[in-house]
Amino acid sequence: MGKFRDIVFGRSQVAKANLDNLFAMPSAAISLEVAANLASTHSAAVCFRAPSGAAFQSASIDFKATIAQESVAVVESTDALGYSWVTVTADDLETLTTAIHGINSTLEDNGFGPSLLCSVFAFTNSTNGKKEYLVYLYKRGTFYPFVPNGKDTRDNARELALQALLKDDLIFESDLERWFALWGLPL
Repeated sequence: MGKFRDIVFGRSQVAKANLDNLFAMPSAAISLEVAANLASTHSAAVCFRAPSGAAFQSASIDFKATIAQESVAVVESTDALGYSWVTVTADDLETLTTAIHGINSTLEDNGFGPSLLCSVFAFTNSTNGKKEYLVYLYKRGTFYPFVPNGKDTRDNARELALQALLKDDLIFESDLERWFALWGLPL
């Protein structure tokens, strides 16, 4: 009856993200290195709207304890829009992916899933030295590429080419309107 009522009144529940999709990143990185001249920087970040209060402080302590078990460096920051970022650097992409998964999972397990926005993995283009990114949208459980190529401009053709290259490795966001530009990333 509940589902029927939601359909009639136009309510929908947000689909729970499948954080295990993050574990496809290491194999996708191999494809990026071989076919797109992109090497992982071994850094990634989780972005979220940090609520205030003791419950969130407890969750923050929990995710720090979770990733402390990995050999990673962690930097926390807040951007100009007030979003919190936890940037992680690791020796290898597998460890990095596990740490990013751990942060997302811990926040989700503590009831802060609605505050999670995205996770971003950074790559360097060996041809031109510029950074390119793969973004995981938490609420959608999908990825998209973000390729800045100047001040507030992006290379849409390169983004589409990366999507085509990785279509068998990652689940991509089909709505291009949700491929948001993320200027001023802390990576």
